[in-house]
Amino acid sequence: MRTQVTALDTILLAPLASRLGDLDVVVVPTGALSAIPWGLLPTVRGRPVTVTPSSSAWLAAGRRPRRARGAPLLVAGSDLRHADAEVARLAPLYPDAEVLTGPDATVSATLKAFDGCRLAHFAAHGHHEQENVLFSRLNLADGPLMAYDVQQLSTAPEHVVLSSCDVGQAVVRAGDEVLGFTAALLYGGSRTVVSSVARVDDRTAGGVMLAYHRALSAGTSPARALADAARAEPLMPFVCFGRS
Repeated sequence: MRTQVTALDTILLAPLASRLGDLDVVVVPTGALSAIPWGLLPTVRGRPVTVTPSSSAWLAAGRRPRRARGAPLLVAGSDLRHADAEVARLAPLYPDAEVLTGPDATVSATLKAFDGCRLAHFAAHGHHEQENVLFSRLNLADGPLMAYDVQQLSTAPEHVVLSSCDVGQAVVRAGDEVLGFTAALLYGGSRTVVSSVARVDDRTAGGVMLAYHRALSAGTSPARALADAARAEPLMPFVCFGRS
C-alpha cells in the first residue's frame, strides 16, 4: 500500500503542494478516486482531510442545524476479537453513553439508541456489498444492521465512527452518485462519518480509535483528531467523510 499511495500522491497532490501550503483539505472525489485513503498520501499526511460527495453537500452540512443531541452510543459487534475491549476503553470518555456489548448489541436495541444520538461508535465487522449497496452491513449480536436500516431513523446521528470494517467503500454511479453504508449515513443527514476504505486490523485500529476519541472529547475537530491519531500507524486507511 505504501508504494501505491506514494504513486497516487505523485500524480494527484504533489503538483498542488505549493498551493495547499499548510491548509486543511476538503476533497470532492470523482469516480474511482472515492476509494482513496486520502489521509495517507504524503502531501497531506498529518493534516486534516475531509472527503465529501459534493461541494454543495459540504456547504449544506455546514448550514444545517445540529438536531441530533441524544446520548453517545458505543457498540461492540459480534465475532470481533477486540471489540469489547475497544468499547470498554472508550466508555470512560463518554460517561453518559449507552454501551451495547455481547447479546445486548442487537439490531433493534442499536437502532433505538442510534436514532438521534450525537455520536455513535461501532467496533463491528462489516461488509461493503458491491452489487447491492443497500445490503452493506454491520454484524451485530442477532444479525446484520443494513444500510437500508438507516432510512428508518427519524433523526440521523450527528457523528458516526465505523472502526473495524471497510464500509467506507462506495459504488459510484453515473453522475458521480456515491452509494454505500457511509454514503447512506451522509445522505440520511449525518454530518460526519469516519470509516475505512480498506480492511483494518481491529487490534491496531483500537489504539487509533482511542487516540481519536480522546482528542474528539477534548474539543478537537474530527478531521484534525483523525490526522493526529493516525500518525502512529502509517497505513491506517480511515477517512473523515462529510464535514468536520
